Amino acid sequence: MDRSILRVVLLDDELLALGYLRTLCEGIPDIEVVKAFDNPLLFLSEVSNLSFDFCISDIVMPHLSGLEVAEKLGSKPIIFTTAHNEYAADAFDIEAIDYLRKPVQKERLERAIEKVRTRINQSKNQAVWSVNTNKGKFSIQLSKIVSFSSDTYDRRDKLMLLENGDELIVKNKSFDQLLQELDTITFIRISKSELLSKGFIQGYHGDIILGKIRNKDGKYREFGLSENYRKTFLEAFKQ
Repeated sequence: MDRSILRVVLLDDELLALGYLRTLCEGIPDIEVVKAFDNPLLFLSEVSNLSFDFCISDIVMPHLSGLEVAEKLGSKPIIFTTAHNEYAADAFDIEAIDYLRKPVQKERLERAIEKVRTRINQSKNQAVWSVNTNKGKFSIQLSKIVSFSSDTYDRRDKLMLLENGDELIVKNKSFDQLLQELDTITFIRISKSELLSKGFIQGYHGDIILGKIRNKDGKYREFGLSENYRKTFLEAFKQ
């Protein structure tokens, strides 16, 4: 359940190297190649329309180097590949995830991707969401939020359940707005009236999802799975 699919974009001006890297990535479980580019300028012209988690890029390329591309990607994790040793220090100066010598070895690439996964998970755990509630404005770590439901007096509001069992009413938010503001990789719609964090799911049977937090009676909390959202839930659960 915690092995979510990571989406990668590949960049290398050498077509043979690009094809080889794509083959390696497609042979690694839980990795989806979104697109492969042989031109850094074309990649940057399309980047705003691409949904991806990290990038694997060559360093020495015409027009723009991989180091320059990384600077334009901001905080997006990047792994560098190169046949040149002299760029290693520069790569780590910009906090690259890893630096792989060509020809890239599959086991070495897998270790680098695990570093990406660790970095992304750490970012998720540290992410903070500021929201207006019935008790004022709160800043809450996303990793502490269990679920949202419409179990409130005002249907425009949502009841937010936290890991420690506390409940807050989030003011004037629709489920669509919540999914836009929150990490949609982490939260999933399980019914017309409820969102659930994937991190608090330990299993399911039939139309019941078993959570990782306990009720006051010591039993694990259960959540209802609507038939209309079953397919989406099962696809997410397999990831």
